[in-house]
Amino acid sequence: GFAEALPNLPENSQLVILGKGRLEENLKALALELGIGPQVLFLGQVPDARRYFKAFDVFALSSDHEPFGMVLLEAMVAGVPLVATSCGGAKEVVEDVGLLFPLGDVHSLAHGLVHMAGLDAEQRQDCAERMLLRLRERFSDHAVRDVFWRLPQVSSLAAGA
Repeated sequence: GFAEALPNLPENSQLVILGKGRLEENLKALALELGIGPQVLFLGQVPDARRYFKAFDVFALSSDHEPFGMVLLEAMVAGVPLVATSCGGAKEVVEDVGLLFPLGDVHSLAHGLVHMAGLDAEQRQDCAERMLLRLRERFSDHAVRDVFWRLPQVSSLAAGA
């Protein structure tokens, strides 16, 4: 997706990959094969990586196995526009506040990267505000507690106590 998007991204754009995983060597080889090796930084495991999120223009998660997506919540707190696969927990987190794309659809990923990188300051601010509202409404301690106490199993136990 990044290689396809690169000609339409701002000059000097880079793809930063945080973390280590089973695909790292394959991704390094692919970056070289696609001729984008110099534009891709593999940083490995970075302690407190979320501290760097504000430096990103776009946060993309192309994972096929993200059960919830805590890293997406961290990017939202940083106010970074999101692009993520529409699988796992990412859909619940990103829907209506970022862009979702089908797993493996590099064209949609590229389009999402270009779109989000092209947001102006006002659009970025609006995006950040919508993400913070989503965090408060669905993922704050208060919101999670309210949902928990409304669960039928919990409310019936509480009523019987």
